[in-house]
Amino acid sequence: MKRSHMRAAAIAGSILTIAMCSGVQAQSVDDFFRGRSISVIIPNAPGGSFDLYGRLVARHIGRFLPGSPGTVPQNMPGAGGMVSANWLYEIAPKDGSTVGISVPNIALAHVLQVGPIRYDARKFNWIGRIVSPTATLFTWHTATTKTIADLRSSETLIASTGPASQANITSQMMNGVAGAKFKIIAGYKGTSDAIIALEQGEVQAAIFPWTFVKGSRPDWVRDKKVNIVAQYTRRPNADLPGVPSIFDLAQTDEQRQIFSMFFGPDEIGQSLMYPPGVDDARVKAMRAAFAAMIADKEFNADAQKMKLDLSTATWQDLQASVEEAYKATPSQIETAKKYYK
Repeated sequence: MKRSHMRAAAIAGSILTIAMCSGVQAQSVDDFFRGRSISVIIPNAPGGSFDLYGRLVARHIGRFLPGSPGTVPQNMPGAGGMVSANWLYEIAPKDGSTVGISVPNIALAHVLQVGPIRYDARKFNWIGRIVSPTATLFTWHTATTKTIADLRSSETLIASTGPASQANITSQMMNGVAGAKFKIIAGYKGTSDAIIALEQGEVQAAIFPWTFVKGSRPDWVRDKKVNIVAQYTRRPNADLPGVPSIFDLAQTDEQRQIFSMFFGPDEIGQSLMYPPGVDDARVKAMRAAFAAMIADKEFNADAQKMKLDLSTATWQDLQASVEEAYKATPSQIETAKKYYK
């Protein structure tokens, strides 16, 4: 008799579980987002480029999601953006209530296995790119390094926010590939700390997005407080006529090939991404919201007011850029790793 009761209870429990799961699955996209708070994870400390763009998105994207949910920006700095990427991939809720901002080298860092990486960039649900910043090398006006040629002749102290940060990875590569003499000064939590270090003379150089410096530190260029040494891209930025591409430092085909691997991440830029496992309908809703947001006059006016340039891209473009990074051959990866120590 007891066994019958136990069997009946087990069956009833199974039916209840199935019913509950069915209820969750049956929840409409509108019902899910309505009254909810969406977390926007920013991979850097407050005050920098990632923070400004992340908060810009957080202020607007909720208007374009079904049910008009609220949004909460949350800073999660560490390891050059890898802390937030790992968290989003492994720990963040997979129900669509949490979206993150990528760092440009998110795919490259995984390909080269730089630092404690526990994600696969191909498995994120890419939403759309906000900006593809022209990463730019600046030195303070008192530094002996003033031109791209000086990188080979003068030791240059450069600020780094972590082992997987762009400054750390590319500087070590250029030391090995092109004979640059960067000395990496690590331990800075984000852009704001690196700015203070540069202004106070703790370091001589730092890499910042040109759009960020143009908008938040116009006096640097106007008052000649910095030297704009190089732009880290193959395609020159129209705002930077006469500023050489870092590719000018490469002298052989092999060097140019390695440079392409390391400086290609600008195509990914600062992009919105969902973790793996989010329901397809909610992913589609977020992608549609992003597309509507970047076409919105109020959003664009807010960006213009903040002096933030936009260079958007679709989720399909991002997916293609990520896949391209993973096409590196084993020999290319080994060659790249040789220069990353």
